Amino acid sequence: METYTALTAVMMLLLTASAAAATRCPSCGPTPVPYPLSTSPTCGDPSYRVLCDAASGSLSFPTLNNSYPITSISAAAQRLVIQPAQLVSGRCVTADLPTQGLQLNSSLPFNVTSSNTIMYLNCSQTLLNSPLNCSSASLCHEYVNGTAAVDGVCGATPICCTLWAWGSTTSYSIRVRETGCRAYTSFVNLDPTLPVSRWPQPGLEIQWVAPPEPLCGSQVDCDGNSTCGPDPADSGASRCFCNSGLTWDPTQGICVENITCQDPDGCGATDKTALIASLTSGIGAGLIASIVLAMLYKHHERTRKARERLAQEREEILNSNGAIGAKNFTGKEIKKATNNFSRDRLLGVGGYGEVYKGILDDGTLVAIKCAKLGNAKGTDQVLNEVRILCQVNHRCLVRLLGCCVDLEQPILVYEYVENGTLLEHLQGHRPSGRAALSWERRLQIAHDAAEGLAYLHSSAVPPIYHRDVKSSNILLDEKLNAKVSDFGLSRLAHTDLSHITTCAQGTLGYLDPEYYRNYQLTDKSDVYSFGVVLLELLTSQKAIDFNRADDDVNLAIYVRRMVDEERLMDAVDPLLKEKADLMGVETMKALGFLAVGCLEERRQNRPSMKEVAEEIEYIMSIATAKVAQN
Repeated sequence: METYTALTAVMMLLLTASAAAATRCPSCGPTPVPYPLSTSPTCGDPSYRVLCDAASGSLSFPTLNNSYPITSISAAAQRLVIQPAQLVSGRCVTADLPTQGLQLNSSLPFNVTSSNTIMYLNCSQTLLNSPLNCSSASLCHEYVNGTAAVDGVCGATPICCTLWAWGSTTSYSIRVRETGCRAYTSFVNLDPTLPVSRWPQPGLEIQWVAPPEPLCGSQVDCDGNSTCGPDPADSGASRCFCNSGLTWDPTQGICVENITCQDPDGCGATDKTALIASLTSGIGAGLIASIVLAMLYKHHERTRKARERLAQEREEILNSNGAIGAKNFTGKEIKKATNNFSRDRLLGVGGYGEVYKGILDDGTLVAIKCAKLGNAKGTDQVLNEVRILCQVNHRCLVRLLGCCVDLEQPILVYEYVENGTLLEHLQGHRPSGRAALSWERRLQIAHDAAEGLAYLHSSAVPPIYHRDVKSSNILLDEKLNAKVSDFGLSRLAHTDLSHITTCAQGTLGYLDPEYYRNYQLTDKSDVYSFGVVLLELLTSQKAIDFNRADDDVNLAIYVRRMVDEERLMDAVDPLLKEKADLMGVETMKALGFLAVGCLEERRQNRPSMKEVAEEIEYIMSIATAKVAQN
């Protein structure tokens, strides 16, 4: 395999020797600097800046307030690991406490990954009410008690908390402060079953988004394999887009020929002959050509067999539960629908992969989700969505139209829900803006989403727990009706068990604290998350917002405090209050109290999702009756 990899590298070098659309930075001493990381304005991509200490030959990662040593880089995985701030000598505080911990620049293409387990140390009493696991049985206490050097300075500060990072593109900080936690550390891919003595060295994994093509002012800035053209994602910019027959390789920063056969109709001998001819003309040795031919044939056979296994697996998943109206799309159909995955069709990028807008032959608009090649977690999540969505059919759930079984990465095809997410509307990022969401419309959205989740909990067999309910996973159609989406983390329930024992996953600000502490997933875990969504609908504020006061960063905690102080209406979106009469105010309060009921600490005290939907319907009937009277 190493021989094949080396020969492939030689072939790529021959095929793309003139394709230098972007410049890779020179090594920093003995440390390679892979593209797109940039140590100077003349190399790499300036948005991916790192710092090079030429004297020591070491790299560091700059943040808004500090820089942290880089301990490893994986260009293929688009990730790097940095060393967290150290404890101040003799004190249980980290060196970056004065600047409130690690703060990434959210405008840059970096974020914290889900591979991190973060230990918060020396925490105040207020953290006991947070979704973090601050119990005496938490991993954080195990870490402190099992590490003599840490126990010596942190053992006298009993409150410490564990956080499993969620790794979304909004994970930009690890915050420490005097009124919260004063120290932290992190471990990458931590196996909690191991004793502390066998844990890895502390590290924090950061991922970067694949870089786009290089910017250009005119054609002279591009090489012969690319053309300077307007960037569809930025009306004021132009980029060097690869010419026909070439593909942008964000890892190498060049336009390359696609030498891996992905043609669903098969790869003929002509293509292989041309490939070998390119090699032999550059190397001029028949022996090497013969070796390469043999290696390519074996690789082609392995690829073909692997693709057949994937196709069979996906067909079995798609057909095992009688997928409702779903079909198997060919790779040819998917490529045609997305204009060969053109960047102007790109709708969004997440940790699992990318979503494209597609147009089928009959004119039907679809959304096409593609897992990242080589990303095992993204592949598992996409295949899990197939398993889940093949079993459900409800007007308030996004509908699976089918999947593709003959391309390397798993691909799902959904109905196209064209009006964006609820989060975008509440934050005013959609053309229609916040003004379009009247109080009556917000109640309808809440009812639609509650009905969809109630269907999963009460009507699906077996029941389904969504596990990642949040406003960005609620899509709005052209009439602003809501559809629940993204079932990559969902789990099928066991009808004879009260809960599922599983590692807590979800999104910070929405995660049920009891689920986080006990690792017991139930339908009430979704109810808690939906309670946060109700608060977003009521306040138009974010679930987590560091612009609020320190004790109010978490929206659930903030609104509960306002309710305790009998000031709920002070938290309501001013745009709603401006137009609200007495009945409107009462229905807003009713929804607020329902939300707080969903956020009860003990899950036994929370309503079921079916009860939530019924209560929202009752609130809607009051609001509708008032409108009719007017």
